[in-house]
Amino acid sequence: GSLPVYILKGSAQLLEQLLNIPLANYQMMLYIGRALSLFLDILIAILVFKSASILFKEKKIAFFSAFFYAIAFFPIQNSHFFISDVFLNFFTTLFSYLAIKKLSKINKIKDFKSNIIHIVLMGVVFAAMFSTKFSALTFYPSVLIFLLGNAITPFLFKTKLSKNFLKNLTIDLFLFHVTFFIFSFLFMPYAFLNYQKFISDIKLQLEMNSNPYIFPYTLQYVDTIAYWYYLKNIFLWGLGPIISILSLLGFFIFLNNFKKKVKNKKINLLPLVSNLFFILTYIIYFFVIGKSAVKFMRYLLPMYPFFIIFTGYGFYQLMQLKIFKRYSFLKTIFLYSTIIVSSIWTMMFVNIYSYPHTRITATEWILKNIPPGSTLGVEHWDDRLPLYGGEKYSYIELTLYDQPDDELKWFYLEDKLKTTDYLIIASNRLYIPLQKLKDCSRYKVCYPKTADYYQKLFKEELGFKKVAEFSVYPSLRIFGLELKINDQNADESFTVYDHPKVMILRKI
Repeated sequence: GSLPVYILKGSAQLLEQLLNIPLANYQMMLYIGRALSLFLDILIAILVFKSASILFKEKKIAFFSAFFYAIAFFPIQNSHFFISDVFLNFFTTLFSYLAIKKLSKINKIKDFKSNIIHIVLMGVVFAAMFSTKFSALTFYPSVLIFLLGNAITPFLFKTKLSKNFLKNLTIDLFLFHVTFFIFSFLFMPYAFLNYQKFISDIKLQLEMNSNPYIFPYTLQYVDTIAYWYYLKNIFLWGLGPIISILSLLGFFIFLNNFKKKVKNKKINLLPLVSNLFFILTYIIYFFVIGKSAVKFMRYLLPMYPFFIIFTGYGFYQLMQLKIFKRYSFLKTIFLYSTIIVSSIWTMMFVNIYSYPHTRITATEWILKNIPPGSTLGVEHWDDRLPLYGGEKYSYIELTLYDQPDDELKWFYLEDKLKTTDYLIIASNRLYIPLQKLKDCSRYKVCYPKTADYYQKLFKEELGFKKVAEFSVYPSLRIFGLELKINDQNADESFTVYDHPKVMILRKI
């Protein structure tokens, strides 16, 4: 979708006019783009607070939800980058908030006009979602659920809007879709003006999501388990164990409380409608996206507000345990220990950014220690190092992804290795998945010879010796004690952009 690019360019041009500083150029827009991501993620934290307030009618739950979202590392990490997923996260959270706000106040709607304004506003937001990322169409069933609920609920409450149910539903459907198409065209005109190219690109992306063999950089997802792979990475890295456990507890406590209310016939209709809409919206999104063959962690970034709101709910419910009411000091200990420990976990990951980027450190080492005129072997589909000053060296590209992985491929690669003085491995992007895809009887695309190459290379059996390694792990020093987490087993996209492990090997 082109909307994030238009927002970036428009923001840069506006600031350029206001500040009279040249900002609407590529270099400066890198900084403006990151600032936009940060700004939007702060707005998401506010929307999380407001959504939790509507859903549970308890300010403490809202405060806990906003706090836990603020310290959840994966949203923090993604707001260091100008990427469409942060924009999608903001628009989907805004869409969800507007929907539950409307559904929770159906019986307070005074007139037909205010209803129309809200429908149009939601059409604009949904157009923004679609113009940010095509996967936003996954939320379309939620649109229909909302419009249906918006039409049925006034009928149940016998408000002024309850007359002519079908007529009102038809008007809402018409207004929403007209607004959606108009603003989709404004936000992403070339999807309409050059629709053949747009459809072709979408087909390729859909094919990728059903086949991890399409692109080299998606081979890491071969043989990963749908849904579980996402949940595992969210639990261990995206949210961390503490926030994840609280979220899981919160969700089950909510379901259990709902079951009790049904049994005791104490259901309040309005909160029920908004709560069901909220849960169904995100369950549908998870059901569709979670089964994709390609599972970049950021694809589930729009789910994080959902998880976090139940974290706030679960934390609040645990604080209501009888033992805490009897012994208030235990409640205080639980409150502060949970906040401190979960904050320390996040600070360990945020501490990554207190160190120079590993590729910059590696670049400085290369320029200082590798003689000019040396031949550097670099892996294709990865960042070439050094990042600057590279004119001092000659390069040989090792095409390790190439198929078939046969004698001919390795005849040429071994010939390249003979003239290589240093091997530069800029991340785990190639050596992790290619070593996994060794068994040709199991995988459609396999790399038995490349897997052997990496295993022998790391054992220093190929005439190359590791002379430098640059890595930054989540860590924190507290009272002389260093806490450190090795996150190299996380999804590749979690480490490869902001703290990849770089290795340099020299020919012996």
